[in-house]
Amino acid sequence: MDAKAAVAGKPPIKSVYAEQAAAMIRVSRFRARSARAFAAMLRDELGWRSLSRQAVYDWEAGRTSVPAAAILAAAHVANVSVEELFQSANRFRCPGTAHGAISGGA
Repeated sequence: MDAKAAVAGKPPIKSVYAEQAAAMIRVSRFRARSARAFAAMLRDELGWRSLSRQAVYDWEAGRTSVPAAAILAAAHVANVSVEELFQSANRFRCPGTAHGAISGGA
């Protein structure tokens, strides 16, 4: 939390990139049969010893940062390209975001 936000008692403003990363994880999780199954598949894809369902939820909620490797792994687990995942997430991002949709691609 940044100092000004902490003083004002308000949460910090999330970056549009952090929101997009969270949305990409969320969209890919919805393609799995369950949150537990998604966390297990993502953990295996990343080669990590552990990854809890709660950690995935924390990424989605923006409570913790999504590692870039997790976005790549999520696309692979969801059997879509990163670009497809990006575009799907862009359509389904939380409507409360002040930044609006961001464009993907070059």
